[in-house]
Amino acid sequence: MSQSAAPRYSAEWLALQPHWQQVIQNLPPDDVDFLAYDWHFWRREKQTPPPGDWTYWLILAGRGFGKTRVGAEWVRESVQSEQFVNIAGATADDARDIMVEGESGILAICPEDERPIYRKSERKLSWPNGATSLIFTADEPERFRGKQHSGFWADEIGAWRYPDAFTQMKFGLRLGARPRAVITTTPRPTALVKELVDDPNCVVTRGSSYENRPNLAPAFFEAIVRQYEGTRLGRQELNAELLLDTEGALWWRDLIQYVTLRGAADETD
Repeated sequence: MSQSAAPRYSAEWLALQPHWQQVIQNLPPDDVDFLAYDWHFWRREKQTPPPGDWTYWLILAGRGFGKTRVGAEWVRESVQSEQFVNIAGATADDARDIMVEGESGILAICPEDERPIYRKSERKLSWPNGATSLIFTADEPERFRGKQHSGFWADEIGAWRYPDAFTQMKFGLRLGARPRAVITTTPRPTALVKELVDDPNCVVTRGSSYENRPNLAPAFFEAIVRQYEGTRLGRQELNAELLLDTEGALWWRDLIQYVTLRGAADETD
């Protein structure tokens, strides 16, 4: 197996997939390299774009679920048919360190012949086929004005300080036959996240940290997960629950809804 293939699957993951391990071991080196970058082979069902005529695909998932990989792979596939597939992170550092240069970022998941040139000073990626990905930060909403996109990947919108950045991005989503945006985030209950969850043009995928356990370090579950399991923070960051109640509130949202519905039912009896 070549070194370039190594990051695609961990020994722990292969140990749980004995059939695939045997298949990979019997493949020629060139085929192993190809398979290493074949996202259609490795992705889980929840990491697969949903069918249907959607505008936004919102992935609300816990830490380590594989959100970044999904976004990066979606951009990689989209630029094969679209000219302008842009990206934005919560901050400039996030866009660079996670979305572009991260271990599951765009540069890492592309084979050499597909890998774009990262032009840091211009804040863009130039793809081998001529497509371009401009790199934005949510800290600078005004930079979105006048820019157009046929596709867009927005990461960690739950941490975006200026929701207007997403609004300006939407105004630019107007190129191509079916402009779309993929949004990946831990489900913090911000107005922007709640707006998207309620948007009829948005498909929501939910997933927890546990779903990607074979690809995560055992120490993460032995120390971090064990510490926060069952806590409010753990429910949000690990189980990807969208917590709409205020911490410490006397009345919980679910309880209020239950009492309201029960009262309405009693009136009709």
